[in-house]
Amino acid sequence: MKYILPVGRVVVLLVALLLVVGCNSSEPEAAALPTRTPRPTFTPTPIPAAPQPVGAVADTATPVPAEAAPAVEQPPTDTPVPAPQTAKAVITEALANLRTGPDTSYALAGTVERGAEYEIVGKNPAGDWWQICCVNGQNAWIAGFLVDTSGPVDGVAVAADIPAPPPTAVPAPVVPTATPAPAQPTAVPAPVFTVQKGEFVEPRPNSSPLITFYGTLCKQRCPDGGGAGGYKLIVEGPQGRSETDFEEIASFRHGDPGLPSEFIYNAKLEIPGAPAGNYRAFVADMGGNPVSEAWDYAATGDIRIFLPRWIVP
Repeated sequence: MKYILPVGRVVVLLVALLLVVGCNSSEPEAAALPTRTPRPTFTPTPIPAAPQPVGAVADTATPVPAEAAPAVEQPPTDTPVPAPQTAKAVITEALANLRTGPDTSYALAGTVERGAEYEIVGKNPAGDWWQICCVNGQNAWIAGFLVDTSGPVDGVAVAADIPAPPPTAVPAPVVPTATPAPAQPTAVPAPVFTVQKGEFVEPRPNSSPLITFYGTLCKQRCPDGGGAGGYKLIVEGPQGRSETDFEEIASFRHGDPGLPSEFIYNAKLEIPGAPAGNYRAFVADMGGNPVSEAWDYAATGDIRIFLPRWIVP
C-alpha cells in the first residue's frame, strides 16, 4: 500500500524552512551543506465514527443509582458528670452531745443517736472536732472520736465561723478570814443542889467479894425525920454506873444491929465482883439527874462497905 504525505504537513515544513533562512540572512554566507530530504512519515488518519441515528437507544440501559434512605437524626446524649463526693460523719455512740463550738466549754446544741449521718462542712484548726450540717437547720460541732468519717475528709477546710470561746469564770478571790481568838474558858458555875451532904461515916471492912453501899437519905434531920423517897442512889466506879431507889420509910433499916458499928440506911446497892478503885456516890432525881454533891471513896484491901448520907431540907 502506498502512503501519501498529507498536504498540511508539507506546508508546515516549507514555512519553517523559510523562517530559518530569513533569520540567517544577516550572517556571512556559509557554504551550503547538503541537506537530507526528509522522508515522508505515515500518520494514520482517524476514521470518524458513524453518527448515531436520532432517537436511537443504546444497547445497555444506564443504571439509575438507588435512592439512599434519609438518615435519622439521633438526639444528642448528655455526657454523665460524676456527682461530687462529700465528707460524711456517722454517729458511733448511743447518744452523743453536740456543741455550739469545738470544745466542751461551749453550750450544748443538742444530742444525736447512733447511726445518724451528717455532712461535714468544716473542722477546727486542731482537726479533732467536726462542724456538721444540719441539726435543727443549723450547723453544730461534734468531737471526732464520736463519729466515723467517710469521703474526702482531707479536703475539709477549717471553718470560718468558729465562735469565740466562752469566757472562763474567774473564781472570786479568797479573802483571808481573821483567825478568831481562842475563846476564854467559861467558868462552870457550881451546881446548886437541893440535897445536902450529911455527916461522914467511916467505911467498913468486909470479907465478902461484894462492894456494898448503904445510902441514907434523911428528911430534914437524921435519924428522927425518917427516910425520904422519890430519889435514886447512883454509884460510878471501875465497873461503870449502878443505881437503886431510896425507900420512903418512917424508920430506917439497921445494919450490924446491937453492935457498936450499928448504922442506918434506906437504900442498899451491892456491886458483885467489883474491882478495887475509886468510886463516887450521889443522889439523883428519878430522871437520873444529880441533885446532890457526891461522896468519893477508894476501895482498897478489905474496905468494901461505904455509908454515904444526905439530908433533904
